[in-house]
Amino acid sequence: MKNFKKSGINLFIFLIAIAAVFLLGSSLISTGSNDSISLYPHSNGRTCGTVEFNELQMKQHPEFRINRTRIEEFAKNYSMPQNRSVITIPVVVHVVYNTQQQNISETQILSQIDVLNQDYARLNSDTTQTPEVWKPIGANSQIQFCLAQRDPSGNQTSGITRTQTSITEFTGSNDQRIFFTAQGGQDIWDRDRYLNIYVCNLGGGLLGFAQFPGGNPQTDATVNLYTAFGTTGVVQPPYDKGRTVTHEVGHWFNLFHIWGDEPDCNQDDEVSDTPLQGNSSSGCFTFPHTDACQPNSPGIMFMNYMDYSNDACMNLFTQGQSTRMNAALNGPRASLLNSNGCIPVGIIPISNEIPTEFSMGQNYPNPFNPSTSIKFSVPKASFITLAVYDVSGKIVKTLVNENVNAGIYKVDFSAGDLASGIYFYSLYTEGRLIDTKKLMLIK
Repeated sequence: MKNFKKSGINLFIFLIAIAAVFLLGSSLISTGSNDSISLYPHSNGRTCGTVEFNELQMKQHPEFRINRTRIEEFAKNYSMPQNRSVITIPVVVHVVYNTQQQNISETQILSQIDVLNQDYARLNSDTTQTPEVWKPIGANSQIQFCLAQRDPSGNQTSGITRTQTSITEFTGSNDQRIFFTAQGGQDIWDRDRYLNIYVCNLGGGLLGFAQFPGGNPQTDATVNLYTAFGTTGVVQPPYDKGRTVTHEVGHWFNLFHIWGDEPDCNQDDEVSDTPLQGNSSSGCFTFPHTDACQPNSPGIMFMNYMDYSNDACMNLFTQGQSTRMNAALNGPRASLLNSNGCIPVGIIPISNEIPTEFSMGQNYPNPFNPSTSIKFSVPKASFITLAVYDVSGKIVKTLVNENVNAGIYKVDFSAGDLASGIYFYSLYTEGRLIDTKKLMLIK
């Protein structure tokens, strides 16, 4: 009798365990999520679906895997030039919303663009939190961003599209409806001319995901949770500093997660100046933090934008990561260098053929606050006009309007109410446009 009762109890416990496993499995299947997504909801830690999304893309488009091999070979052999100009990337933000709360404000969107420009120029105020040992390799990538001023058809735009959808939640990185208007999302703008950033109610426990260079042009974008976008509005801590988008755009520029996406010390992120790391970080570690791959101080670089730390604990890209991103911009994403997406309608587009006898150097520093200098020369004295425009095409400063043949002219934005953002300067001689270039003011 004792043995029978004991057996009955064991059978009862066994049946309960089976039921629990079945219910858990049903839950995972019903959400359409994989284990890594379901077990780590964003309320408990940062989650990025980039690896899963790109693996799915490679299965659906086998040429993507071939392209990735070629792109990696290019990145390994790329050398960063010492003197390089700032590259400004035209951005279109696609807000795909079901409720009005998800239809985030323009102010929230602009706050995210500001974060991108600060983080990628290493002008973020929290650079002081970078440990001293790594401050020398903290990088200004020379990459900046502007909301697009003209759409793919050449018409004026705010750089923001808004699409109301009946879809209450995009279920994760395997849900591609976000990229297609006919499926309840929004068609992508030409990826060779714009960085497409989607904002939506992203499910599956994800904060975001992005496509690496070399994939399907119809899905070549970043996708982001609307409460982890920018620094104001409906953002929710600890993802309220805009670093989710900084992270996902890093993927779009071909950066891997800092730990190499495998929980061991043999997997690398292909960047030489980031230390090996066993697995992703979470929350906010106290420096130094060590693991099995880095058992001694300074330990792991948990404050790198490509880790999973909270927004407030992220503060740098390294020189090696900057080189890798610039390799993408000089390789698979080189078409962006010729995009006129940042040039407002009404401003003469940047000249593609500048006469060799004329010269207008890139302003330095750029980005700047509050002043910078512009250098130019022409073969002989003539009537020169050098003017600065805002993104609407309005002249905000005329630096030169006289007979000269060369000079270095200081642009001082310390006075007045000019806001941070993109500006343009154009050089004319005898009424003929010589060149137009971009400036970035960050206050």
